[in-house]
Amino acid sequence: MKKRREFSNFGFSTILLTFSMICIVTFSALAFVTANSDYKLSKRVADNNSSYYRACEKVWDEISQIDAILASAYDGSPDKAAYYEAIKTALSDNDTAINKNLAENESNGKVTGLTYTITCTVSDTQTLTVKLDINYPVHRQDAFYKIKQWKLNTDTAFEENDTLNLIGGN
Repeated sequence: MKKRREFSNFGFSTILLTFSMICIVTFSALAFVTANSDYKLSKRVADNNSSYYRACEKVWDEISQIDAILASAYDGSPDKAAYYEAIKTALSDNDTAINKNLAENESNGKVTGLTYTITCTVSDTQTLTVKLDINYPVHRQDAFYKIKQWKLNTDTAFEENDTLNLIGGN
């Protein structure tokens, strides 16, 4: 009689366990790399947003100074022409770190309004441009200006960073 050897079935279970562990490690590594990439992206977005809101704050500070200048020019001017002359003088003396430009809107040789452009740097590649139409209010409670444009300008072409370093890179 032949003696039967018992066969142990641990080969298939070992292969299955090894394959499962390789899958878990691979998916864990991919999840870590993706999470790290998402963190870096969200950090860049947060930094860009902070820079934008700092620039907006500077522009609003400038606009509040302009509002005070316009109110005092309105109170001290008897007519529209004197109002615009007082504004041109006051705004040319208004010295801040923000780039600005004052232009006259003319019709038939008469000044019908002023356009005041404020440009503030957001980052190396972005600037915030705000244009105000300065007008002569009919009543004291009317607006001295109207925001004509509030625009974020990008100075360079957008380069999408869609690389994903899987081994070793930063």
